[in-house]
Amino acid sequence: MPTHRESFGDYQTDAANWITLLLLTVVISLTGCALAPTLSDVTVAPTAISPNADGVEDVTHINYRVTRSADVSIYFVDAQGQRHYFRKAQRRSPGKYDVYWGGVINDPQVRLANDKPMVVESQVLPDGVYIWVIEAVDDGGRSQVAQGQITLRDADTTLPELHNFTVIPQVFRPNQDGLRDDRVAVSYYLTKKAERAQVYLLPVAARPGETRLKYPVAEKSSVSTAEPGAVGYHGYDYDGGVDLNAEPPPDGAYIVYGEAEDRVGNRVVVSATLTIQEGGKPRAEVAGGEIDWRGEMRRVVSVPLGQSLCFTATVANIGPVPIRTAGPWPGQQFKFSQNYNTLAALFGETSWYQQAGIWRFGVNFDTTGVDFPFRWAIGRKEDLEERIIDGKPQYYLLPGKRGLVSGCIEFDQKPPVGTNFWWGGLIHEFVEVANNDIDRISLSVGAP
Repeated sequence: MPTHRESFGDYQTDAANWITLLLLTVVISLTGCALAPTLSDVTVAPTAISPNADGVEDVTHINYRVTRSADVSIYFVDAQGQRHYFRKAQRRSPGKYDVYWGGVINDPQVRLANDKPMVVESQVLPDGVYIWVIEAVDDGGRSQVAQGQITLRDADTTLPELHNFTVIPQVFRPNQDGLRDDRVAVSYYLTKKAERAQVYLLPVAARPGETRLKYPVAEKSSVSTAEPGAVGYHGYDYDGGVDLNAEPPPDGAYIVYGEAEDRVGNRVVVSATLTIQEGGKPRAEVAGGEIDWRGEMRRVVSVPLGQSLCFTATVANIGPVPIRTAGPWPGQQFKFSQNYNTLAALFGETSWYQQAGIWRFGVNFDTTGVDFPFRWAIGRKEDLEERIIDGKPQYYLLPGKRGLVSGCIEFDQKPPVGTNFWWGGLIHEFVEVANNDIDRISLSVGAP
């Protein structure tokens, strides 16, 4: 038994030694990992640059390595001890990194430009001697810093400022009704040539489940006195996309941003507010595509000279926005020798002339020299909503509503030789003929 105990004792001693040695090895290994530098292989070259986009030493090349996950900052300290960040606490996984720096700091500041606020999002540092600092902070909160000196000479610090940034109107109704709020005019004066200049809309807040989409605004060459990006006056024209048959942005509050950035990275942003109301592409149709031509039999109508061709139709607003219309009102009779212009002059009704954005129902024939010479409002006044705009009554057919249209054309003279076909249509004046060949008939005008 004693021998066994001794043998066992020797075994215990050897095992204990091995365990101790193993634990010590693990501790040393872990300690070694903990003591390994988070940041290494740092170089910044060249140490003197001239960030002015002349192609000569415009940038310096920064290299570094992180051995474990860390938050890395790159900043420059000026003679007054102020920090200017190029990168601030950006997450980096273990690996080697490199980046070119052209003197630009990303430290947004609000300044006044021509007495209006302007955000300077990035700007080249002025000439001088700076201390560059690269700092890595690992997940344990341990910080490691590398630093050196860099000199900036002949730096281009001039900002491409957008002066007199103007958005008119600030309430926008992109519904093609022809009134003054149908379009938005944006303008500014650019003080320095920009590599990139743009204007866009961004919603103040996204709707639930939606992202904040950016809506670009195109520069209008016929308004701008300078080429895109050049010094001078720039004008933009925005219709919400409805002129291209696109749906405009949803109704709501928006910020209109103007941005300009030059070749070296000086970048500024200005802004103004805009509210979109009653936006949408207007759409209408003649219900069923049918016109009730009085006396029509098998697509043929016969009318004695001196008598009238009469009709009734229904117009439906199938779009998302109200549709503006104006007289002549349903029930109005034309003479064949008249058209909407001569009728307006005869009755002294200036609102009966063509108006941009107005919808009317028209009747046309195949030898006319005037497109749809006979026109009526797309509903009776009782079918429409009256609104007083700028002191004048305006009439709208609301979405989902229908308007009854009727009228007559008295043949006070015979139509030109070769006149065979007549039809109806919807006209969106100065925009398009929406449905231009509805319920065609053959018409014969005979002796009384």
